[in-house]
Amino acid sequence: MTSSEIELNRVENSEEVDDINDAFEDIFLTEERIIGEYFHQGLEDGRLEESVQEAEDYGYKKGAEIGREIGFYHTIVTTIIFQPESAPNEKAQSIRQELLTALEKYPRENDPAVDLLHNLQQIRNKFRRLCALLKLPYKYTHPNDLSF
Repeated sequence: MTSSEIELNRVENSEEVDDINDAFEDIFLTEERIIGEYFHQGLEDGRLEESVQEAEDYGYKKGAEIGREIGFYHTIVTTIIFQPESAPNEKAQSIRQELLTALEKYPRENDPAVDLLHNLQQIRNKFRRLCALLKLPYKYTHPNDLSF
């Protein structure tokens, strides 16, 4: 082989390596490109009036479910105050007061800084403990499976 043939062979091999690297880079970046494309399409769809209305309706529905559950707990807890069997139980009175405080502090409007689901779960747990201590049969019958 002459030096010109070697040089020509080296150029051809270099072009093949560049072509293969470009192909791998295209494959590697395809996922990112598709994600970016559909992200922007989702943003545009989310700004449509019907999407905003659908989100508002969904939020209203979930808010009503949470409000109904909080109202149920609040009614039971305030009624327990007048029950004679709960008066001597100090532990139950302590949990009842904690629960009442948690119910009063539960936000009435959406605040992104507050974890509503975590607070609701704490209220549920305290209510269960209170009912177990006082041997009360109360149970919220419409549990809402919140998932966002």
